Amino acid sequence: MYQNWIIPKINMQSTIKELLDALGCNLEADSVFDCIQNDPNYGNCNLSSKQVNEYAQRLALKASNAKAFLKKYEELKNRNTDNLSDVIVLFYKLVCDERKAKIPKPKVAPKPILGDNKHQITKEDLPQIKDKLLKAVDESKKLVMKSFEEKESRLQPTWYSSLDLPNWQKDHPAMSWDFPKDPVPIISSLAGIPIASQENILIDELLYIFYGVPGNYIVHQPVKDTYDARTFLISEDVDDALKQIVQQMLPLASNYSIVRRFIEHCNMWSGQVLHALVAAIEILLKDYYTMIAQLETEHMTGSLSLQKLWYFVLPTMHTMQVLAAIVTKIGKSELRGGAVLTVLHDKTNTLMGDARAQEISLFLTERACRPYLNVLDQWIHKGTIVDPFQEFMIEDNELINKEELPVDYSADYWEKRYCIQSDRVPKFLDKFTDIILRTGKYLNVISQCGKSISKTNTDEIKYSLREQNYGAIIQKAYAFASKSLLELLLKEYDLMGRLKSVKNYFLMSQGDFIVQFMDATDQELSKKIDDIIPSKLESLLGLCLRLSAASHDPYNEDMRVELLPYDLQFQMFKILSIETEEEEEYKHNKDCPPLTGIETFSFGMEVKWPVSLVLNHKAIACYQMIFRHLFYCKHVERLLCKVWLYNKVVKRFSEARLYADAFALRQRMLSCIQHLQYYMCVEVIEPSWCQLIQSLDKVHNVDEVLERHNDFLESCLGDCMLTNPQLLKAVTTLCLVCVQFCSFIQEMHKYFVDAELNSMLGSTYDNTEYSEEAGCGTTTSSSADSFSRSVSRYGLRFTAALLSVLAIIDRNARDNNTNKLLNISARLNFNTYYAKQLEKFCSDDKLLDCEKKTPSS
Repeated sequence: MYQNWIIPKINMQSTIKELLDALGCNLEADSVFDCIQNDPNYGNCNLSSKQVNEYAQRLALKASNAKAFLKKYEELKNRNTDNLSDVIVLFYKLVCDERKAKIPKPKVAPKPILGDNKHQITKEDLPQIKDKLLKAVDESKKLVMKSFEEKESRLQPTWYSSLDLPNWQKDHPAMSWDFPKDPVPIISSLAGIPIASQENILIDELLYIFYGVPGNYIVHQPVKDTYDARTFLISEDVDDALKQIVQQMLPLASNYSIVRRFIEHCNMWSGQVLHALVAAIEILLKDYYTMIAQLETEHMTGSLSLQKLWYFVLPTMHTMQVLAAIVTKIGKSELRGGAVLTVLHDKTNTLMGDARAQEISLFLTERACRPYLNVLDQWIHKGTIVDPFQEFMIEDNELINKEELPVDYSADYWEKRYCIQSDRVPKFLDKFTDIILRTGKYLNVISQCGKSISKTNTDEIKYSLREQNYGAIIQKAYAFASKSLLELLLKEYDLMGRLKSVKNYFLMSQGDFIVQFMDATDQELSKKIDDIIPSKLESLLGLCLRLSAASHDPYNEDMRVELLPYDLQFQMFKILSIETEEEEEYKHNKDCPPLTGIETFSFGMEVKWPVSLVLNHKAIACYQMIFRHLFYCKHVERLLCKVWLYNKVVKRFSEARLYADAFALRQRMLSCIQHLQYYMCVEVIEPSWCQLIQSLDKVHNVDEVLERHNDFLESCLGDCMLTNPQLLKAVTTLCLVCVQFCSFIQEMHKYFVDAELNSMLGSTYDNTEYSEEAGCGTTTSSSADSFSRSVSRYGLRFTAALLSVLAIIDRNARDNNTNKLLNISARLNFNTYYAKQLEKFCSDDKLLDCEKKTPSS
């Protein structure tokens, strides 16, 4: 094991200990020594001196004090330490492995133990419980602060960790332009010195104090907080009159110290706004230093007295007081970005009566606003945000490429990608926040469409107490962006054509296509959902699109079929139960009987960017719900029409009077379903669509387009009775009764024919088999009564369902004070009256001679 060792064990341990001390890591000398013993490659290092130096420099970046480590490395190198290159390489591997092994784990504050569960808490236990709670709160605060610091460190670029930035305030305190942190005692005495000489000495002392340099007879006191006012001690030997004048001028040094502390406290991560503010303060301090230098020159000539000094520094004291007040408010609150500009803006407005102070505050605000307004200029003219320190009012939440996001990305894009951070909004831009957000969003969408954006406005945004100066520029940029995106959507991407295509398919405006499609898919959609072949439906959809008038639609290739795993009623109830007590019931689909294709079928549509901003995932889902409702009603109407064809055959039978009640009930159902369809298509969808088209001709931006389109969908969903759970359930029950009645009539149809044949063949034909199977399919009196009773039951169920719908409609119309639902109520009430007349008419012999028709809508 020791075959590769060249130096003794004691010397090796000494070298390892020296390197570990210089490195400042958590490795132990014994563990490193064991690694060297077990390393088979130790002593066989073939690296050049240049490569070893690079490893040493990399290690220095990970050391607590890089200079000390490099110094120790050079020292060992100059001592010709054997196998030093192997040790350095091994150290680098161990340090890297240690850093990689430290995976941060979420820390949870320890739960306070309130007491032992074995006995009840008494008054004697309260102090102990209080101490434990306070201790737990303190630990929680420490964990919160630590997590906050970790979050702040994650905002730093990756290359920052590799920088060897010196802490010059700690390593070189004399570089500070502020007073030293350690107090300096008064080491000299002015006892016995004449007053005139004391005055010259004090002037010299004050000139040093104004620079932040401690004197011999006037010394500074340490401060507890960064932005506390600094106090000074004056030698007791100073004359009282001179001391009083000196004390009047010392607030200048105190305020200067606060300003210097603020400047030196700002680091590279304080943000562009604070950097600009510090640069503006430095400009003012340059004039301050110039004034002190001029006073020194005056003092050297012997013509400066304390009274003259007080006279000269008096205006500057007011200026420094304003600066100190500003930086104290910013520093104590730890403000950044737009919050700093709000403080400066408020300070400028409050100094309205002080021209000099307001001029200074206005100068600081204008300089500090420049980087912020530059970001704003890029946003409202280019649609991009260059905000490395996260100071701008708008935060971009785009983390990955748009193409990598799921289908419903466009639904959340408009609302969630860009968001306003209210704490970063300067007060003077608060009025324009919404316009600024929209302007950049519009331009960003245009740029994502591959269109170049040229800045049309050459005016620079500058801070001013009059908001009209930058308000006009923002309004002009907003008008350009909104107009450009709206023209792009309406003209180049044919938004109106897209909406018309959606209306044709989802709102069933393309009548011939719907009829052909339902005829072609009738057999397939009547199956259970598990037995349906989606590819077959896709083929039938494509065939119907090519053979109908929909072939002229330029967007018919974007249509597809979807089979949803739930029916319309469950879908609507799940949506309407959000944020209610019933939401938990619809989080998972309940066990229900297998659904048929008719109950689960819907159209889908592929919509590309940027039209997907309007026809997003949520909008398409709303269209699908309306379509499913209309499609199911159309399906019920087709079933009732098939029953009408069966009735045509039965009317030629000799015993047709026995089926009169079934004829009347079928006609009532057909009339009701047709009235429902007419109401939804003609009285709800068509007027709302016309209103949408008219409103889109008057919009000025995309947000208005989205608002009008959402209003259209909400109006259609509500008026089509989809947003009221009770009404939707009642209408669904009404349609279900119709479907069951149609199934009953279709089952009985073959018995109608057999019964008529049996009556024609006479008593020689044995009809026992059919009588036993159908029970109501023969012409005997018992079977006729059984059939009539079944029809009567269906009639009662239909009437009950219809009355339930009417009652809910009337109640909602009264509660909401709406008249549109009263239209369908009037039509369905007429259906009830018509049913009574029809029953009376069906009892007459004229039923065999004429055909009952649905009253004109």
